[in-house]
Amino acid sequence: GTALLRAGRPAEALSEFERVAEPRQRALGPDHPATLLVRQDQAHVLGRLGRHFEAHQLYAAVLAARERADGPGHPDTLRCRHNLAVTLGRLGRAADSYRTASEVAAARSRTLGPDHPDTLVTRHEVAHALGQLGRWADALRVYREIAAARRRVLGPLHPDTLAARQEEGVSLGRLGRGAEALELYRDLVEQRTRAGGPEDPDTLRARHGVGVSLGRLGRWPEALSEAREVCAVRERVLGPGHPDTLSGRREIAVCLGRLGRWEDALDVYRRVARDRENVLGPGHPDALASRGDEAHCLEQLGRSAEAVEIYRRLAGLRGGGPAPG
Repeated sequence: GTALLRAGRPAEALSEFERVAEPRQRALGPDHPATLLVRQDQAHVLGRLGRHFEAHQLYAAVLAARERADGPGHPDTLRCRHNLAVTLGRLGRAADSYRTASEVAAARSRTLGPDHPDTLVTRHEVAHALGQLGRWADALRVYREIAAARRRVLGPLHPDTLAARQEEGVSLGRLGRGAEALELYRDLVEQRTRAGGPEDPDTLRARHGVGVSLGRLGRWPEALSEAREVCAVRERVLGPGHPDTLSGRREIAVCLGRLGRWEDALDVYRRVARDRENVLGPGHPDALASRGDEAHCLEQLGRSAEAVEIYRRLAGLRGGGPAPG
């Protein structure tokens, strides 16, 4: 199962984990460490597949078993609670995610120390939840603290240090501090290139940040040029259906729309939506978001009836929630 997951085949990995879990549970019992391990793997893959509600149910069950068997402060219990916090965030339950991650970070800080990698990875989740709650100034402060700690412990070019800096850039952008974000991302591109080369996925992610920041500053022609270059490299290196490639292609559509080229933007949004549905399934949050982009584009083109039809379909796929206005 793990090998299939590494190979980018999560659906097959899930089948394999499910095949192993059932007999293991019968033979060893539901609370046996080996059973809990494979059930935790199942939950992880469900999350990768965008099936966050099922992942949450499974993590909650495993957590209850781990607390019974090992106690609330055991490293395995804390790891499971960390994963639960991540899943709560993916479900949009930001306040619950923030509370859970904060508790795990405090426990890990007490037992492992404030600069331990496990403590910092949970603090990263705390910062992510703060961002989801719209508390971007607090998120920026935590990301900066994490980046500083990782720089001390791991070095300035370590992937985890650079990952925290990437999130600093996101936070600056959300705070409307586009010029600072652009400067940070350009610095990050240089560091990522030194660490992994110009075509490394993380280097391209930093370049994506450069493009987004240019757009935030209203420099749309430059943003479009950057988005096209990044997308072309991603398509070659990662493949046309990779999530990063699709995210990059969506950025091209955003730029085209901002430049008033809505017909061109519509073509790109539709391609992204189609590819995301093929790769992730039509009910995946990213696939649904892409159809929402398409509907917004149709509205800009004055094609309201088609937009309303898409919104109606999305409401059904999302479980009958209200269509966006």
